[in-house]
Amino acid sequence: MVIALREGGVDVDAILRKVDASSLPTGARMTVAQWNAFQDLALARVEPSLGLELGAQIHPELFGIAGLSAMAAPTFGAALGRLVRYKRMFSTDVLELVPQGDDQALRVDVSMPERSHARLRVDMELAFLVSFGRVMTRTRIIPRAVSLRGPAPAYQERYGALFACPVRFQQPVDELLFSALDLARPLVSSSPELEALFGARAEQLWEETGGDERVSQVRSVLRRQLSGEEPSIGGVARALGMSERSLQRKLSEAHTSFKALLSEVRRDMAREQLATTDIELAELSFLLGFSDPNSLHRAFKRWEGMTPLEYRRKHGPRRHLA
Repeated sequence: MVIALREGGVDVDAILRKVDASSLPTGARMTVAQWNAFQDLALARVEPSLGLELGAQIHPELFGIAGLSAMAAPTFGAALGRLVRYKRMFSTDVLELVPQGDDQALRVDVSMPERSHARLRVDMELAFLVSFGRVMTRTRIIPRAVSLRGPAPAYQERYGALFACPVRFQQPVDELLFSALDLARPLVSSSPELEALFGARAEQLWEETGGDERVSQVRSVLRRQLSGEEPSIGGVARALGMSERSLQRKLSEAHTSFKALLSEVRRDMAREQLATTDIELAELSFLLGFSDPNSLHRAFKRWEGMTPLEYRRKHGPRRHLA
């Protein structure tokens, strides 16, 4: 993203200085806090409609060993699998491949979706993934469909021009749906020798990375999976392309646990919903995966020292509600 923004005319160096990241050693990455601050400052200087254009210009080799490993994969589908698995090595966002019959949906879950630039980041991600497939297979890959959260923006016609497929807004997820035929297309850059070389190094780096970034990604997956059922650590691990045992180890190294993160995400989502919407408590308890409203009531009082209704009276959009 940094290089794409620079090519788009953003004074990246000035922003890096503002977030104290201008003097990082070669090969070092920004912390999660620095990266979030960088995005807030940089993307505020870019027209929202440029997300699609910037994403189509990103070169996979700029992602280092993760991008090179994807380029060496035998097929487009295998390359997407590498990008999904190694995404956390260069981003706090999450990618997930979800089978849909013979096809595959590639979902994008950006961290901090409430930020004003979340749509721009989604646009960049989707544009990059499709452009990557077209360049690496030398085929005009056309998704079966594109689904996007939120209303259609003023520049909605640009989606059709780029993806050349049906684009649906106001959907529950941001995703691309690829056909089995396109997923099986061979990459012109495929190389078994380089695949073994880059793959081994990527796996090593993947194992070494974690900490705050892994916690951020677990939070993102939990937010997406909290939609009526209580998420499981196994389901979250699968979404992140790792084993349950590995996820438990990574969270332990970050001095937290799956149970603690689930409670924190539930608390954050409950506060957001109570402060910004008039959602019924029964519906909110279902959304957050509680067995009944009483369970939500007890948990919220433990978190905040007050009941959900008391919190809504104090912070909600309609404070006169009882």
